[in-house]
Amino acid sequence: MTYWNDSLKNGSGPAYHRLADAINQAATDGTLLPGTRLPPQRELSFQLGVSIGTVTRAYDLATRRGDVRAIVGKGTFVAKPSDKGPTNLRINLPADVGQGVELAEALSRRAADEFLSYIPFGGSQADQEAGQCYLKLGGADNLPGDLIVTAGGQHAFTTASMVATKPGDLILCEPFSFGGFLDFAKATDRRVMAIPADNKGIKPAAFEQLCAKHRPAAAFLMPTAQNPTGTTLPPNRRKAIAKSAITHNVMLIEDGLYDPFAETPLAPLITLAPEHTFYIGSLSKTLVPGLRVGYLSCPPKMRDAANDLQHLLGMGPPQAMANIATELMESGAIARLVGKQRKEISWRHTLANEVLGQHPAKGIVAAPHYWLPLPKFWTPEAFVAAAETEGVLISPASHFAVQTPSAHVRLALGAAPNRAILEEKLKALAGLLAHPPSRTGRSV
Repeated sequence: MTYWNDSLKNGSGPAYHRLADAINQAATDGTLLPGTRLPPQRELSFQLGVSIGTVTRAYDLATRRGDVRAIVGKGTFVAKPSDKGPTNLRINLPADVGQGVELAEALSRRAADEFLSYIPFGGSQADQEAGQCYLKLGGADNLPGDLIVTAGGQHAFTTASMVATKPGDLILCEPFSFGGFLDFAKATDRRVMAIPADNKGIKPAAFEQLCAKHRPAAAFLMPTAQNPTGTTLPPNRRKAIAKSAITHNVMLIEDGLYDPFAETPLAPLITLAPEHTFYIGSLSKTLVPGLRVGYLSCPPKMRDAANDLQHLLGMGPPQAMANIATELMESGAIARLVGKQRKEISWRHTLANEVLGQHPAKGIVAAPHYWLPLPKFWTPEAFVAAAETEGVLISPASHFAVQTPSAHVRLALGAAPNRAILEEKLKALAGLLAHPPSRTGRSV
């Protein structure tokens, strides 16, 4: 009960609210495991020195949040994952660090008229200023022109790509790239070519050669905590790539979704080649995907065309969602939650490296994704199938490969409901890594 006592003493707000927050935190970090029975309300009220009404209201709030469930005649229990099937580590989600609670409270404060209109064209000035503050968390400062507020990162990416390129154009990218980009290229008749890379990211000399030889219209790049490989381009490579883009008039579409995960952010490409770079930011990987709020910074000469196109593609996020993002940014909540997210994902990366032993991922920035190399006796497809039998859904390298897949799988560490479940699933994967796949019987 120490963590609840501490919360009641040190927190702010009504006592029942602080107690419910403590339950949420304990369930999130694994202090209270799924299925744990909470003390009877009268007993807990005596232990904490609060009224039984305070405990009753706290348990009720925790139930409405989904942290606990009450069974008549049996008691109140920490909620188990509603899905009795496997743990899905395919979807790249931020970890639960309590952001859902703050978002629910922000939603409850919305006025009715916020749902009765559209967001202003490109976002209000307050929304754009909040976006500028958010992007600074990842090192994107002094951006050119006005931001465009979009309905998430995918909306921003589609807008930038359709402004920067046309059907038939060539887009360069990393050898393993975001699946949404690969799907976009296929659906809209854009050609794709991979830039040779190593464990530090794409090679500037190779990028220069491809630009000179093939005259691409654009390059889609993720310089920090690249998805799925986790590589982060060092500063000298960023400068060389920006220089080549300017020299050959190649538009850079920079996915900066994971930039805030860097403890000390590196200069994004847009700060090195502002007239040639579209920069994409979003709250989906650092806070929550459900808000559907993203930000797009454009070369000034292309800003109007991009704003017209994003309006055609979806008109931006719902006004209420944009207002929530702006309110949380102005209050400092997003900066605080991003800091908690960074620490939690770093902890999960450390855990994964420890549990997976001889097969650690490589990357200087801990992001929600983990690029796991496989021993020679496993193919990605066979390992994915074996993992599913152990109750873990993961992604093979082929889901991200531009040309040739490699012997890797991707784990979305943030998607695990809590640390305890993540550790359990990582240990199951470690067991698979230690031995070759079982041979099936021969046909006769």
